[in-house]
Amino acid sequence: MAFTEIATACIRQAIEGAADSNGFVPFDKFVKIALYNPDFGYYQADRKRVGRDRSTDFFTASSMKPAFGPILLEASIALLKKAGIHPNKARWIEIGPEPDAALLDGIANPFLETQSIRVGDALDLEGPLVVFSNELFDAQPFHSVIFKNGSWRERGIEINSQGIRFSESELTSPAVAVAVDTLPKVAPEGYTVDLPIQATDLLNEICREPWHGAFIAFDYGKTWKALSYDANQGTARAYRNHQQTPNLLDAIGEQDLTVHICWDWLEASLQQNHFQSIELESQESFILKRAPNFVREAFAAGTGFSSQAKNQLRQLIHPSLMGQTFQALSGIRTID
Repeated sequence: MAFTEIATACIRQAIEGAADSNGFVPFDKFVKIALYNPDFGYYQADRKRVGRDRSTDFFTASSMKPAFGPILLEASIALLKKAGIHPNKARWIEIGPEPDAALLDGIANPFLETQSIRVGDALDLEGPLVVFSNELFDAQPFHSVIFKNGSWRERGIEINSQGIRFSESELTSPAVAVAVDTLPKVAPEGYTVDLPIQATDLLNEICREPWHGAFIAFDYGKTWKALSYDANQGTARAYRNHQQTPNLLDAIGEQDLTVHICWDWLEASLQQNHFQSIELESQESFILKRAPNFVREAFAAGTGFSSQAKNQLRQLIHPSLMGQTFQALSGIRTID
């Protein structure tokens, strides 16, 4: 498989730093290189990734700001009040937005200020906050394991003169070993499970910061049971030009790599970090339940399709579009 010289150099550098003397690179390290390498990583490139035109790769709820912005504004204010915090005493923090695409930019709001934190930037979370993200956790590097010759082995990559290919090794990470302990002891040959461990690590890092208030994350994921038993080829996917591409190792830095997150792990992280009123619900349910004023006003004009916000609302909540594909995890943490 052909790939650029700069990609080759970066992958070789990762191999040199790997613990395995045979040149094995765990898959999470490869994903980090492909997505976040400062020279050519997919999320480091100065180009438009999100939107509906042919030059983009995928489409998210944040692209529908006329509807999604007011929805999150109403829901955030309600959650803050539930936590005993007046909105004008809190800041709104969005983690991981695309450049110049923060959700509340240009939308009147009662918060002290709104702020964006790009992926990889230092977290500065203190005091009363709303911490919001949209498709942040599925964009984190992830591990992968495969059942081969009677045992679970860690998937990774190796590189040689012919290019890059998948490889397997003994488990390299204690966190991977812990997850594997909860997998079936016997599985079909080649059964693959992708492990979104670093998504949970990121949430733990967010929760360790000295802040209180409301947490809201939109993403797509599965329960640990579903990841373990219902996706025998894993959930890792590559996307380019709005199409799923067949090879995760192709077009390094030019295609998105993503994986379903484990909602059980994220809920447990919130619980362990003293969050309350934790709820995981479909995007449809979250919007209808937590932004009733916006929903009522959007549909007040009747059944026509003249309103941009109304059209976007339909896309956000329709079960066959985005309403059931995405989920929302929310919770509050008080100062105590």
